[in-house]
Amino acid sequence: MKKPIFDTMTIIVALFLLIGVTLGLSGCQCSVSTAKVSDVKVCTSLNGNLCDQDNTVLPTSAPTIYASCLLKYSVADTKVKFTWLYYGETKIEIDNVVLNTGDKAGNIEMHSSLSQPTNGWPKGIYEVVIEVQTDNAKPVVKQFNIN
Repeated sequence: MKKPIFDTMTIIVALFLLIGVTLGLSGCQCSVSTAKVSDVKVCTSLNGNLCDQDNTVLPTSAPTIYASCLLKYSVADTKVKFTWLYYGETKIEIDNVVLNTGDKAGNIEMHSSLSQPTNGWPKGIYEVVIEVQTDNAKPVVKQFNIN
């Protein structure tokens, strides 16, 4: 039996090298991170930078609503986007903010907030979407109600 010129492992390594060179020459500016969002909570007051408890129903009288999370395994200059949404007749984006960890790395406590509108909070379903701003990140969605 004749031995093949290239074994399977050699072919696989060559394909990965070819893909890497192709992406490098195409100018791909991919951003991949190990950072991930966990422990997402919604509340009306913070203890430090985090919510003490998670409230899925908030009162219309709440002066401020907070969303907090723990950003795990981050590197310096990791960006995290908080997007606040309201579900009336249609889905409406209320606000969004991108926070940067600056020179901090590791596990970082983060939060974003919304102040009560002039006419008070409309009753209904709200949502905050928290997403690490990298190519491989999956957003974390947290829904809550205002009654």
